[in-house]
Amino acid sequence: MSKQRPSKKSPDSGKLSETVHWPCRIFKNSYTRSGRRIRLKGWSVKIQQQGQRHTFSLSGKTKNEAASEARAIYDIILAKGWDEALRDHQCRRKDSGNFSKNGVRYWKERLLLRRYRFPGSGESDQDLATAIDHNGKQHLFLLGTPDADAAAIKAQIIYRMIAERGWSVACKRFSRELIVGLEWCANPILWTYTTIHTLITKSTSADTAKINPNLQRVLLIERDEGTRRALAWCIRQQACLSEATCDAAESFARVLTSHKPHIIFLNRNLAGRLGLHSTGQIAVLGQGPLVLMYSVYSEGNHMFVSTPGGAESYLLKRVAPGHLLDPILKMDDRTDVSNENLTLRIRSHFEGSQQAHHHLDDPGLAKLTRREREVLALLSKGRVDKEIAQALGISAWTVHGHIKNIFERLKVRTRTEAVVRYLEK
Repeated sequence: MSKQRPSKKSPDSGKLSETVHWPCRIFKNSYTRSGRRIRLKGWSVKIQQQGQRHTFSLSGKTKNEAASEARAIYDIILAKGWDEALRDHQCRRKDSGNFSKNGVRYWKERLLLRRYRFPGSGESDQDLATAIDHNGKQHLFLLGTPDADAAAIKAQIIYRMIAERGWSVACKRFSRELIVGLEWCANPILWTYTTIHTLITKSTSADTAKINPNLQRVLLIERDEGTRRALAWCIRQQACLSEATCDAAESFARVLTSHKPHIIFLNRNLAGRLGLHSTGQIAVLGQGPLVLMYSVYSEGNHMFVSTPGGAESYLLKRVAPGHLLDPILKMDDRTDVSNENLTLRIRSHFEGSQQAHHHLDDPGLAKLTRREREVLALLSKGRVDKEIAQALGISAWTVHGHIKNIFERLKVRTRTEAVVRYLEK
């Protein structure tokens, strides 16, 4: 007679939820690399029932919490089946992720110290900030305090407002950091750019500024109120300029007639609605004012990607917010304001501003390898990683590695900063 082995408790037994010692069945999350087991945070459990077997990631922070969660999953399998258990677990994980992003602790770990102070805002360079992303959009919000706890609470409030009421509502209520790029010439590419903080609190000087007939009048056309106030502040820093503002295409003709500006300072996104051709450079509107277009970006990388390719040379120059319109301040001679003459004047201004760079070699650029220089040269022409990889016959991952090395050697944090260093060589 053959001996029968004593039967073991089957995982399919309905009594397991009461008898199994669940802390012994869960295990630490891990993976194997080069034959070595690498442990990660969190717990998991494998459950087999009714001929099916699945591994569940558990959100419990302690072993006992994870064990309780594993038992709850098993109870649902017994009572309602696998489909319901899997749906319930997916919902729990989704809710857990949303809760963590809605929590103060989540944002406290994502605070940034931006040692940049926009003079028009009056904030401190010790105030904290945070980058908030939602539904494919991202902005850097200024939190207005150096205190980490208070900053995290404010970040939580901003995120919840974005998630519940939308980006437009939050952007009207809270200050953001933006990059403003001014497109002076299309070929060669001559741009200046600066960093601003949207001004949310009403400023008496900003809202009640009067047109001085002895100054050059600038008509600023910008829909976003916070951006409009910040740019108006920038214009007023020039002693020879005064500003009027317009917030809608519908009122442009009326404001143009009433203020008779010398310069129209226009958000490029509104050009089509106003019937203006987007030329990519400073131009003249009929026999009237100069038209200067600008673009607004949530981060510097977006600005550089938007620059057109194929130009003979590029120059993107960072300027202080109060010097945003320097290239046109000496254009008081209105006898010849043709596009060709304007281009010559703009070129002359940029050439003069760059002379100080020519007697110095950049030590960071000297450290770059031949391949890193090739990558940087292609970056300066607006190429993305995939296009650089194809041009050099290397993988996109290798390109990414070269860009990381370029950042370290030049001590920069963005592609825009790296390219500006390269173009100013």
